[in-house]
Amino acid sequence: MPLDVPPHFNRNGPDVQALAPAADTGLWLLQYMCRRIGLTDLSGSDVLDYGCGSRFAETIINRELPIRSYTGVDVHRPMIDFLRANAIDPRLTFEHMNARNPFYNPDGEPLSRRSALPVGDRTFDIACMFSVITHQVPADAESIFAMLRRYVRAGGHLFFSASIEDGDFGYREMYPQEPTRYSVYTPRLMVDILQRSGWRVLSQAPRNDQDLPILESFVCAPLGA
Repeated sequence: MPLDVPPHFNRNGPDVQALAPAADTGLWLLQYMCRRIGLTDLSGSDVLDYGCGSRFAETIINRELPIRSYTGVDVHRPMIDFLRANAIDPRLTFEHMNARNPFYNPDGEPLSRRSALPVGDRTFDIACMFSVITHQVPADAESIFAMLRRYVRAGGHLFFSASIEDGDFGYREMYPQEPTRYSVYTPRLMVDILQRSGWRVLSQAPRNDQDLPILESFVCAPLGA
């Protein structure tokens, strides 16, 4: 059965929604992630999507995307409840995590490097985040990277997007009166945070690479792997 997601669960920006149906933009981005990592497709991969939204569920079901398993984690409980009830596919799992975010979830539980994902002892080949670090202060970004590291296998990868600008400011908020509505990092600070969290950068690509709706993006591997 096709997955029909209510419009209020599509939290992509208006410019992205105007490009194409969510299932299509999701397909483009997952295919792009595969190319960046060096995979033909995701048929042999267990994927963890932190801050999952609903787009990739639509892609996997409505565009028949090959994938071994997909686990989506998000702070938005009504959307997770909807996906659990309607995204019926044995490869798909959805979990709610009440993580605090100053803009999107101010009453959630604060993050730390010891925070645990609601996935038990499962591990994954790929952890991905699209437009998640774009909404994190540095301490929370470091906590998320360190948390994800514990769930990615030694030969696995981290793929994520972020807003990156050259300069010596380290980190700034585009809208200071609304922290984490749009968070901006310098390349040096981002790399430092990743290294402290157990990751090394394999590649970095500019925003709108190949005319896709994506900010600067990184492919990382576990340190020592």
